[in-house]
Amino acid sequence: MDIVAFIRFTFNSRYVARWIYGGLIMYIPVVNFFSLGYLAKASRILMIGSIGLPTWEDKMAVWINGVKLLFVFILYEAVPFFLFSSGFFLTTLGSLPAFFGSIVIKFSYLALFVFSFFIPFAFSVFAERMDFREALEFEKILNGIKEVFLPYLGGYFGTLIALYICKLIINIPYLIGFLLSSLCTYYVFLLATYYFTHLFKRTSLADARMIEGQSADSAQSS
Repeated sequence: MDIVAFIRFTFNSRYVARWIYGGLIMYIPVVNFFSLGYLAKASRILMIGSIGLPTWEDKMAVWINGVKLLFVFILYEAVPFFLFSSGFFLTTLGSLPAFFGSIVIKFSYLALFVFSFFIPFAFSVFAERMDFREALEFEKILNGIKEVFLPYLGGYFGTLIALYICKLIINIPYLIGFLLSSLCTYYVFLLATYYFTHLFKRTSLADARMIEGQSADSAQSS
């Protein structure tokens, strides 16, 4: 199933409510761990070739996996955050330190782009193995990215552009913009999950072994 067919599929009356639930809570702190965990569950379903979106059963496990995913993301962005914080601190110390601080801040933006580039496959590794430590194996993930570099790069930039558009939507007045932006952002993440999961399956990163519990996950998608 290509991504166009998947888009049509997600608007099927049987499945549309499943991702809308996650979208409505996407911008709510702590509660949005459910949204992140559901994406990991959806990716895991796709790993084994199942057709469908998972149900919201076993909500506690979904929430915990969302917390683990957030931890993975934080670790990947630790270096950019450190650089930005250090640069900002230097800008408060006077003209000369401020000059170097502004340079460090610019480097932090570059670092943010570089480290964020690993996140889609780090997410896929976590979704497949449910182990955040393996999601931090930079060298293996980089090797996997190299195997599908051009489609990976295209998907990464496409996702960034789509997320930027979602950010603009929030400027619509009142609660309408907030809700639409939340839903659109989550839907972009869902499409990115589909796209990068299928790319991941084409690489040597994909684990051929059926991990315990996949059969149950497949059944939950029906």
